[in-house]
Amino acid sequence: MRQLLLLSLSVFMSDAGKVLMYSPGISYSHLIANGRIADALVKAGHDVVMFIPEYAALGNFTGTKLARVIRMDNISSDAEELLTEEEQRKWMERHHTPLSERYDYESVYAKMCEALMARRSEIEVLKNYGFDVAFTEQLDFCGVGVVRYLGIHNLLWLSSTTIMDAVSYDLGIPSPTSYVPSIEENDMGDTLSFWERAHNIFLYLASLVIHRHGTDLITEVFRKFDKDFPNVRDIAANSSLCFVNTDEMFDLPRPIIHKTIYIGGLGMREPQPLNKKFSSLMSKGNNGVIIFSMGSVAAFHAFPDRVKTAFAKVIQSFPDYHFIVKIAQGDITTHSLFEEVSNCDLVEWLPQADLLAHPRVKLFIMHGGVNGILEALTRAVPVIVIPVYGDQYHNGRAAEKRGVGKVLLRQDLNENSIRMNIKEMLEDERYKKNAIRLSKLMREKPFSAEERLIQWTNFAISNGVLKELHLEGSRLNFIVYFNLDVVAAVIAAVLVFAGIVFMLGYVLVRSISPIKRKQE
Repeated sequence: MRQLLLLSLSVFMSDAGKVLMYSPGISYSHLIANGRIADALVKAGHDVVMFIPEYAALGNFTGTKLARVIRMDNISSDAEELLTEEEQRKWMERHHTPLSERYDYESVYAKMCEALMARRSEIEVLKNYGFDVAFTEQLDFCGVGVVRYLGIHNLLWLSSTTIMDAVSYDLGIPSPTSYVPSIEENDMGDTLSFWERAHNIFLYLASLVIHRHGTDLITEVFRKFDKDFPNVRDIAANSSLCFVNTDEMFDLPRPIIHKTIYIGGLGMREPQPLNKKFSSLMSKGNNGVIIFSMGSVAAFHAFPDRVKTAFAKVIQSFPDYHFIVKIAQGDITTHSLFEEVSNCDLVEWLPQADLLAHPRVKLFIMHGGVNGILEALTRAVPVIVIPVYGDQYHNGRAAEKRGVGKVLLRQDLNENSIRMNIKEMLEDERYKKNAIRLSKLMREKPFSAEERLIQWTNFAISNGVLKELHLEGSRLNFIVYFNLDVVAAVIAAVLVFAGIVFMLGYVLVRSISPIKRKQE
């Protein structure tokens, strides 16, 4: 491993910015997003090392075509335990991931980080390269620690979806719970009733408790080697910039700060011609084609059989449309349930971006992952979102707010609800009109995602750590940040004042009573 790193790093040019991209191998979608960033920077003339600690078996997939890739294989099997078929079915059958389970996930991430750092000798050589900046995403705070361990202080943080609660908290970004919904596992938009606001406060605070627990565990991993190692929350808080992987024209509006840079849709290439198979599929259906893909983490096979049967019946009830449904390899059950559905093709792989650009696509049914939803909306394709976990609920509600989609919760999946939602999306022209407008806004807004990424990265490389953009709120503790000490002082003052008034009234009444009795 050491010799491979030396050989790989020795061939880099010396006149460009040196960039480290820490990209944990946890899911294809995250590697794709990080790979697009790496490729854009390489095209801009930078030397990019994409370091991939392998937490899940994703084969040789890297997500990048141009960057130099350094892999650390077989680090831990803990991530794969979260992605088993049994876990996928659990996600599909319940409404949300319980808070207790999300809390326990943090221990899994800490164990993976510990396994990586147990092999730290393999990455020691990276210290000698002299990286100007390093990218790492909020999904894995181990990356924040690794970057500092390597001696890199100019951190460019990635929020791999919209601005997550952990990101807003660490950077000090205001998140008023009256209209900014907590992101993870929260099925709320930005118009909240009294009880929704109360529930949102609870979810936001719970999210911060989970975040602090997880980052404390990660910090302890690094303090085994350096007792003075800073908390990874503090390292993240001092990042120069935060690149946000969504589009501000699509996302629910919220407060941001100077260091937040939106780059959603980065690397979205021009559509390529379809091969013979998919060209043939796209010609079917008198009224057009509907694409159905639930991604790779919780694919179609994870639905209960009753739900898959409901989808089969609904698809048959739209004979003028042809459906292309992405399923997992070897999904015999779905093949059996769809055997008599003539207006549907089951495929184990599809060129999603190219299909969504086809003029005959009328609707995209999907899980709400940010990459897929931005691909669809850039091509003006309305969506039905069936969220499974994480930020997907948020993305679905954003689609509803923009009038380009509908959310269909897993617990509501039945033949009637599926049919009604598809029918509404196909017959109500407002969804398509809104999608066309949103697509125009996303494509024509000033400065593309690539321009923002490259110019701000160049700026950070040229000027070092951008301390001028650090927000004072990122340095405040929990009590001061939320003014809990002020609230407590005001409550105490009110109680003291009320007590004094009560005592004065009591003394006055006691003093008047004897006089009154004497007069009587």
